[in-house]
Amino acid sequence: MKKNNSRCILLFVKAPVEGFVKKRLAARIGAQDALMVYRAFVSDIIATIQRAGSITYADIRIYCRLNHGEWGGNGWPEISPPLFVQEGADLGARMHNAMHQAADDEYSRFLLVGSDIPELTEGLLSDAFSALETHPAVIGPAVDGGYYLIGFAKNSLFKEAFTDITWSRPDVFEKTAERLGETVGAVHVLERLPDIDTFEDLVLLADRLASGATNEAKPPPNLFHTRQALRKMGLI
Repeated sequence: MKKNNSRCILLFVKAPVEGFVKKRLAARIGAQDALMVYRAFVSDIIATIQRAGSITYADIRIYCRLNHGEWGGNGWPEISPPLFVQEGADLGARMHNAMHQAADDEYSRFLLVGSDIPELTEGLLSDAFSALETHPAVIGPAVDGGYYLIGFAKNSLFKEAFTDITWSRPDVFEKTAERLGETVGAVHVLERLPDIDTFEDLVLLADRLASGATNEAKPPPNLFHTRQALRKMGLI
């Protein structure tokens, strides 16, 4: 794969298959609406990382779990970034393998982001890359105790940041940040953002978008597709 820049943004997504995405949300609103919401989130996040890529001169790679269907043919929006398959026995292995591939491809700075944070902004991604100029690692904590972003300078990536972690627990960020600090030194922590896993999370997101509420006094992102999905559901 041809490398155009020294920086790379890696987005982790799941295949857009009903019943495979946003299962906790689907338990409340149904699998069909949960899939609609997830497609909206990913469409908006792709737009955000594309804008960020232009600002920060970063390449973009999308890593998809294809276990339950292929990316194409499921009503997914057309995309231009290269599409890769996530490889590994668990989430930690899949994340490490993707970032290790970026390091092997000679990117000097790389960020990995998830698809449950629609309020991610290009400004935050730019801040993360800036932090990697003076820090070996950067991490963005999520409200639920996980993290929505992790990034490394090339020579700072280490496998133990992703091993022996019980994912989806409220101490994932704390444990990961501790390991980063012990292994690579000073770690830059970004602002905390809410991820959207439950119906209650979705309602709060709708309220923030409807009222113009801000995170850390920053204007909320446009979220065109997310707003459309929430209007269709009658939440805004």
